[in-house]
Amino acid sequence: MKTGKVLVLLGALLTLVSTFFFSFGQTNGTDGRTYISGIGFLFNLPEIIGDVNIYVSFMSGEVMVIYIVSIVLLVFLLAGIIQLVGLTNRAVAIIGSVIVLSVGIVIILAILIDTPGWGLNQYSSLLWRAPIADGIWPLDVPLMDASGVYYDTLSLGSITLVAGGGLGLVGGILGVKD
Repeated sequence: MKTGKVLVLLGALLTLVSTFFFSFGQTNGTDGRTYISGIGFLFNLPEIIGDVNIYVSFMSGEVMVIYIVSIVLLVFLLAGIIQLVGLTNRAVAIIGSVIVLSVGIVIILAILIDTPGWGLNQYSSLLWRAPIADGIWPLDVPLMDASGVYYDTLSLGSITLVAGGGLGLVGGILGVKD
């Protein structure tokens, strides 16, 4: 296998593991500790579609904006699969990796920088979810204290997400043809 193809494969696997098995960070929600994760968004999706007014009142936003952010996050959930499809096409690998890289960087910025009026913190609540299996899924490996208003810590999942996007991007640029 060519180096680019190996990097895209490693990036895609790292992206899928980060998205569905690791948490990106943690916060103290109204019902106790909640985690920010891709699997949390997947479990929240029926509630978002079914009763978006709960999120509108919580985030003081518009219904259409919440739907648009939800669509972007849904594409993000599929980005690891897009990277895997990119094993056959260089452009698809780059597109999937850019999606992962950009969402990963936005998540890290939302956790580390609490800027009033920026909107990232309120819309990232679409990713909040109580643990599915406490201490097991999503796996939370805290890295540092962010001491922000919304978040307590940055977790390993956000770093591995950016790493997966970076590996896939480099692999896509190098090329995936044998």
